[in-house]
Amino acid sequence: MTMITLDLKRIERRLAWIGIGLVLAGSIVTVLRFGLLTGASFLAGGALAAANLAWLRQIVSGLVFSDPKTSRRRLLAGYIVRLVLIPLGLYAMIRFLSLSIPAAVAGFAVFNCSVFVEGVLEAFGYRPR
Repeated sequence: MTMITLDLKRIERRLAWIGIGLVLAGSIVTVLRFGLLTGASFLAGGALAAANLAWLRQIVSGLVFSDPKTSRRRLLAGYIVRLVLIPLGLYAMIRFLSLSIPAAVAGFAVFNCSVFVEGVLEAFGYRPR
């Protein structure tokens, strides 16, 4: 394993833990403030964001680190399908599970904020033990 691979793994792991922590904390606060259904909506939005970020990571890794002879069309199709499934997933959760729209979207946004938090931590040179 190269140093770059180890560094990427460390960053990906930190992104996941930061996102999970933000979503869990936000869900608890939402449950206490607005009720169980709204907290579940927040959590569902965060889970959708986690799946989205994992899928995006897989696509980007395929584009950047794959053999140049592999099909880029398949990867591009996966990227487009991912972009279509995000709003469809939110719609299905809201429509069929009667979830709170603002809470689900907030949960989705909060998990993606883990990327911002990780960027700030990296900018200030924070290294966990």
